[in-house]
Amino acid sequence: MADPILRGGVWWTQREDGSWLRWDESSTSWQPSADPPPPEQVGLPPVPPMPAGTGGYPTPAGGPAVIPNYLVWAILVTIFCFLPTGIVAIVFSSQVDTKLAAGDRAGALDSSNKARMWVIISVVAGIALGIIVVVSLIATTTVTHVDVNFP
Repeated sequence: MADPILRGGVWWTQREDGSWLRWDESSTSWQPSADPPPPEQVGLPPVPPMPAGTGGYPTPAGGPAVIPNYLVWAILVTIFCFLPTGIVAIVFSSQVDTKLAAGDRAGALDSSNKARMWVIISVVAGIALGIIVVVSLIATTTVTHVDVNFP
């Protein structure tokens, strides 16, 4: 048998026939292993997985879809449509990326859906308010003097 090596907290040794034996803290003797030991690290600690949405590792093809945050739309409807509901849309849209970074995909999806809903409400409220203003201006406009005999 070759000298034992430590990989991933488990001791490994190779038999003369090429098969591997492993010994971990729960064992009382060497146990045969169908798999060889993991590759040797180069002295660096293992890289922890990055939370979703932080830009660390690319999303694999066919992986989870991107969750839109609607922040640009929320800002635009706040400026051009209706301020109160636009602010609510901004609050929910800013929560999307924060929740994704924390790994809360369900919460991010919920905030994204609420941001989208408040953007739509802001657009409808802005259009309704615009129509009300135009109609009231037309209704209150009166002709005060018409001079028919103007020379």
